[in-house]
Amino acid sequence: MKINGSVPPAKQLYGTVKKVDKTVDTSTANSTDSVNLSSNARSIEEMTRAIAQLPDVRNDKINDVKKSISDGTYTINPGEIAGKMINEIA
Repeated sequence: MKINGSVPPAKQLYGTVKKVDKTVDTSTANSTDSVNLSSNARSIEEMTRAIAQLPDVRNDKINDVKKSISDGTYTINPGEIAGKMINEIA
């Protein structure tokens, strides 16, 4: 396909554009619209609300780690950490 630089204007290709009035008279609109959620959607909504109520920080875990660090019993497994990092990338 060769383009020679002379492209006709869109109006010439598609003709004239007519403006359409899309206003709606709300005085005659039906006010009985409703939405029915499936049981799965309701379950998801309940779970979302329950998760939102959980704390962002788990103080019990933080306190356990702080205690084990101060006791000198906190251990790190570098191989496990590296494996998890690799799995997260892959």
